[in-house]
Amino acid sequence: MQEEVFHEVADEFINLANQLSEDWAVPMLSAAFMYAAARYNAFNAVDGTDDNDTRSRAVNFLCDQYRKMLEENLAELAASH
Repeated sequence: MQEEVFHEVADEFINLANQLSEDWAVPMLSAAFMYAAARYNAFNAVDGTDDNDTRSRAVNFLCDQYRKMLEENLAELAASH
């Protein structure tokens, strides 16, 4: 996937969160977005398999990816302040 398209899609989610923050508290929105991402990723990760090893690998991969993305964004924000 091209990085530009990836960031464009991510920005759509951020724009939605910013719109929703006019009516909802940011901590609740953050938790709701994480929950939605977990549901979406769980559905796609297992996609018909009951294999516990596959599930375990999916959890490890997704948690590692989230940690990496969070750390990158925190560093970027810290550098801009």
